[in-house]
Amino acid sequence: MAGYSSKCLVVLAVLALISFSPLVPAEAISCTQALEFLMPCQSYLLGLGGINPSCCVGAQSLAAAAVSPTDRKSVCQCLKQVATLATVDEDYAKQLPQLCNVDVPIPLQLNINCDA
Repeated sequence: MAGYSSKCLVVLAVLALISFSPLVPAEAISCTQALEFLMPCQSYLLGLGGINPSCCVGAQSLAAAAVSPTDRKSVCQCLKQVATLATVDEDYAKQLPQLCNVDVPIPLQLNINCDA
C-alpha cells in the first residue's frame, strides 16, 4: 500500500508543480515535503476512494510551493521515482487537476519528461 501512495503522490505533484507560478517565493521543496502535500490524495489516486477537500488543498499547495523551474524539476523527478513503487490509476491522476482547480499545461503521464 505504501507503494500505491508514493506513485499517486508522484503523479499529482508532477501535475501541480509543472504548471503553477506561485505568487509568494518559498525555499526549495524537498521530496518528503512534496509527498506530504499529496498524502490526502492517496486513496483517490489508487482508485480506492473519492477525492476530498484536503487532497485538493494539498495539490494546490504543492503547486504553489514549487516556485522555480529547479524546484519543479526536482519535485517531478522525486515523484517519478516514487511512482515506480506504486500503482496509480493514471485516469484518476489525469482528472485531479480539473477536480482541484490546478492548472497543468502538460499532459499527465507517468512517463513525463521532467527536463522539458
